[in-house]
Amino acid sequence: MFFSSRMLKTKKMKLKEYLKELNELIALHPEAMNYEVIYAHDDEGNEFQKVNCIPALIPINNIEDDRYLEIQEEGEKFNAICIN
Repeated sequence: MFFSSRMLKTKKMKLKEYLKELNELIALHPEAMNYEVIYAHDDEGNEFQKVNCIPALIPINNIEDDRYLEIQEEGEKFNAICIN
């Protein structure tokens, strides 16, 4: 299976870092602006799906965890951006 050299490199990021990575990718491959956007279900690339939702602000209780994040039940203290 062929992947880009950037494929499945994991890195915890804030939005500004995510945008920087996207901009660097586009600078190297401008044709990618017309590609579909997908996401990997896990860090091993075992399954992929298309991104179907626009980014949205979301309040997460356990934002320091890596997995099984929980939405805050009360209040609207946004601390994350959901990309799908």
